[in-house]
Amino acid sequence: MGAAIVGVCWIVTAAQGQAGPVIATVGQTAIHSTALDKQMSTTAGNSTLTNMITQQLLTNAAKKDHVVATPSDIQAALATLEQQNGITSTAQLQQALAQSNMTLSVLESQLKWQVLAQKIAASRVKVTSAEIKQYYTKNAKSLQVPEQVQLSAIFVKSKATADAVAARLHGGYSFAAAAKQYSLDKTTAAKGGAMGVFSRAQLGSTTAKAAFSLPVGSVSAPIQSASGWEILKVTKKTPASTPSLASVSAKISQTIKAQKAQTPAELLASLAKTAPLSIQDSVYSGVKTTIENPAVSTATAPSGSSPASGSSTPSSSQPSSSSAGS
Repeated sequence: MGAAIVGVCWIVTAAQGQAGPVIATVGQTAIHSTALDKQMSTTAGNSTLTNMITQQLLTNAAKKDHVVATPSDIQAALATLEQQNGITSTAQLQQALAQSNMTLSVLESQLKWQVLAQKIAASRVKVTSAEIKQYYTKNAKSLQVPEQVQLSAIFVKSKATADAVAARLHGGYSFAAAAKQYSLDKTTAAKGGAMGVFSRAQLGSTTAKAAFSLPVGSVSAPIQSASGWEILKVTKKTPASTPSLASVSAKISQTIKAQKAQTPAELLASLAKTAPLSIQDSVYSGVKTTIENPAVSTATAPSGSSPASGSSTPSSSQPSSSSAGS
């Protein structure tokens, strides 16, 4: 046994001299720090190089196509991501970011590349007036603007208070003044009860029934709600209408472009092939395959490493993006 131990020690010592320190041994086989470093370098290097190449491809294409990912574009993308993940507050977003070991600035950087890829792809799609007209005719029903009502409201806790306020209103007391004096919703109270414009679908069933049955300028009787009682005043009504083709043509054009545009992975593949892309270090030759052949490489590409890796599906607990990292 002593001889065996001496033999193992000799192997380890010899290995240290030949390939750096030994990190682990499996039986009599040593795993050296140089081998570990090389493996880590290759794995991280592939991901990092992929990100750097895809970002440069998008930067070059954006400059050529005169496309910019504006701060408002990025915030819109963030809002969409929050909606997809069921995030409704800043606290929830921060919790999700912490679970993902990510900062908001890193996420916004990822979203910037995602937005840029989408805008570049859309800018390369040509939409004809005939296509716009065909879409308008086919989707006239979904383009219709529903009947809407402009409302003001007073919110109180009890029926007794609601009845007392209603009596004052019927006696000629100003609705705006009553809202400022009695309404528990301080945001609308400060505006004389003004709430905004709503369709039936945006209101609760009881509120919608009362609001759309009232003539313009009239005030409702007290209505019981989930949180107490409310009194409504209708200040304007707009009937349902179908917008003109001219008024929605720009929106339709963007919709068609989004439908016909290349995916981020397809865009990057085409950009790489026309750049052209070449890899001088054979260690990273797989990067070229990953970018230029997304259908083949998606299964093995690092998740979320770049637009070339395809779209990921965010979980409900953490934000995710298929865009290139910062």
